[in-house]
Amino acid sequence: MSSSLPEQWLGSRLSPRTLRLCPELRLWLLGDDVDLQQRVSQVFAIETAPYWAFCWGSGQALARYLLDHPELVRGQDVADFGAGCGVAAIAALKAGARSAVAVDIDEHALRACERNAELNEVSLQTSRVLPAEYQVLLASDVLYELGNRDFLQSERVRGRTVLVSDPLRRDNPRLDLTPRCQYAVTTMPDVDYPVASAVVYHL
Repeated sequence: MSSSLPEQWLGSRLSPRTLRLCPELRLWLLGDDVDLQQRVSQVFAIETAPYWAFCWGSGQALARYLLDHPELVRGQDVADFGAGCGVAAIAALKAGARSAVAVDIDEHALRACERNAELNEVSLQTSRVLPAEYQVLLASDVLYELGNRDFLQSERVRGRTVLVSDPLRRDNPRLDLTPRCQYAVTTMPDVDYPVASAVVYHL
């Protein structure tokens, strides 16, 4: 791993792991030895948590959907909003996207996306801001912020294809849409219990 991305977090070490829902993909993730009893408050501390060191269930759901429906991204320029570990963007490239940009405000997340792209032998761009031009917007687990819902809808109005996955957490806002697909999911490592399913929407 790069010196800019420490290999140990939350008492566990990063290692390449094959995704349960997307066995075509491997990512640098923490192991199941993360001590949640000792570390759970640290995991969810917004300013310090390495969210990118987990592959969240909703990200796996969107990745699976893209791999199963490559026509949605084939030949398109894709942006992954709040990319985290980059799983959705990497899946888009595997499905035939012309290009993909992983967008995240966390510099460690961007480094993780680069390493995960290398692991999956795809060429992924990274950025702290969305590109000016793209056709498909991906977003996983971002609906808990009401402003994000408005942003996603505005991108749809601008003519972009917007694909959103959501883990249906209790008390989180919902989209008033019928999901295109629902998957049984498990976050790796699983710090998202009791979340066990995620849906994919087309805006």
